[in-house]
Amino acid sequence: MHILGFDCYGHDSAAAIVRDGEMLGLVEEERFLRKKHVADFPKHSIQWCCDIAGIKPSELDHIVYYWDPKLARMERVKHLLKYFPKSLGLIKSRGDKEVNMRRLPKLLASEFGITSRTKIHYAQHHLCHAASSFLTSPFEESAILTIDAAGEWDCTWMGVGKGLDMTCLKRQHFPNSLGLVYGAVTEFLGFKFASGEGKVMGLAPYGDPDRYIDIFRDVIKTKPDGGYEVDLSYFTFHYLGRPNWFTQKFYDALGPPRHPDEKEFTQHYMDISAALQRRTEEVGLHMAKWLREKTGINKVCLAGGVCLNSVMNGRILLEGVFDEVIVQPAANDAGTAIGGCYWLWNTVMRQPRTYVFDHAYFGPWMEDSDYEAAIKKLITPDVQVDHKKVDDAPAQAARMLADGKIIAWFQGRMEMGPRALGNRSILADPRSNEVKDLLNARVKFREGFRPFAPSVLEDKTGEWFNSNYPSPYMILVYDVLEEKRQLVPAITHVDGTGRVQSVSKKHNPRYYKLIQEFEKITGVSMVLNTSFNIRGEPIVHRPEQAIECFLKTGMDALFLGDYVLTKRTESAAKALTQEQLVAAHANAAAMDNDLP
Repeated sequence: MHILGFDCYGHDSAAAIVRDGEMLGLVEEERFLRKKHVADFPKHSIQWCCDIAGIKPSELDHIVYYWDPKLARMERVKHLLKYFPKSLGLIKSRGDKEVNMRRLPKLLASEFGITSRTKIHYAQHHLCHAASSFLTSPFEESAILTIDAAGEWDCTWMGVGKGLDMTCLKRQHFPNSLGLVYGAVTEFLGFKFASGEGKVMGLAPYGDPDRYIDIFRDVIKTKPDGGYEVDLSYFTFHYLGRPNWFTQKFYDALGPPRHPDEKEFTQHYMDISAALQRRTEEVGLHMAKWLREKTGINKVCLAGGVCLNSVMNGRILLEGVFDEVIVQPAANDAGTAIGGCYWLWNTVMRQPRTYVFDHAYFGPWMEDSDYEAAIKKLITPDVQVDHKKVDDAPAQAARMLADGKIIAWFQGRMEMGPRALGNRSILADPRSNEVKDLLNARVKFREGFRPFAPSVLEDKTGEWFNSNYPSPYMILVYDVLEEKRQLVPAITHVDGTGRVQSVSKKHNPRYYKLIQEFEKITGVSMVLNTSFNIRGEPIVHRPEQAIECFLKTGMDALFLGDYVLTKRTESAAKALTQEQLVAAHANAAAMDNDLP
């Protein structure tokens, strides 16, 4: 039996496919369209899922969508009655979204020939988030906490999972949304909602949270029953919608917003980001503590976009709220595609939980023939790049890193979720004092305050950080041990922390070997890891995109499987003409449309 799950019309469109309870794959539509956080109907992702399952889309048995339009419509009427007539504009925009959702059966029929043979299900948004984390976990019983901007109208879901079932204990309804407050202030700081929240988290350690924390504690008040309440006198999003976020009261308290084109951050905006981050952590901890006390269970499964906040997640673990913490690696809306599949398979169909979700390598992959074709097309004699196939790519990559080179590492199956986990990564030496600034300026072309993450051998995590608890998805923040910080300055953030990825030999032996070889040379059992993309672009998907990114940035080498490409001169980054770059991009896009 084949079940396909997908999401769209919000952000981070994606599709996933499960066969008889076995996870086959998940991919986000942004990787095909080359547009970050795209909300489009994921036709490329759906086709790819069916291709890897070896079926036609019309042969799918079930399709699960991540939203329940009927429930949303009922809640919308309640909201209209409460805020009429101010909320008419917001209600209309939400209604237009639901019209698109109700048209999905016709769209699936026209795009893929889906007939009544395939049953279409609409699942509640937060149940999909909950299922994506709990039903794929090894836990027979667990607390569950999902936090995001908003589902149909829920913004937070707190409950318990036992066996095949998930029971809600408490909900937070729109407009009381921790995610929307964080997203609103993200835009106030000059970044984009549902995109720039990670930047705010990275900026926060440069600020003093105490300067504005009392304001944010007034904006979001915690309640004894485990919930919280947003003071709506600061906001207008609950009746005007995005991007009309704030009332004058908010501006009176925190001043004018930062313009997105401003290059520098004043201490004022750093302090605002610090206070917002601190209050988010406090509210997240408040809910987690209530959930632990209410359930008596020492394990928790987290999902939803706010649970990409790795600092908050780390505190939930390190402060002992729960003994075991699992965070879904695609905690954003992309992960609901998985959750919908397992909600149907386990909870609705009552099939046993036979699958444990313990790695994130479920995306597309390439063959040697793909690498060879891309090299032949783009690395022409006039391009100042050498290429060859090597016997031991991990060992050669480790030697280059130890020599101070910056390398791109394109291997195996693409990671699911927003974090590169060693298969679509840019790597560097964590011992270098200069490499962080070099990466931000010449490779990533992004803000200088952005931190970089360590990929550390799983069995050596406790030798470098204040916890040895596995963090395979780079979604928990630990303190770098004080005596180790001077050894690995490139991955140590300004507050002494690192967003840790612990690398498992079982699940990524090739990447594990690279780090192991680096350790043999340097004595350091980690490398610096950042996603293989530049600012404003999704993580690379095809070898053509990898080569293009390599050539137009300051990287020294690119590993495509066992092929290694190295630049002869520093000017090689400019060796491709604009016409060649455009052609390469178009060629890769055409291949995506063909969906190999």
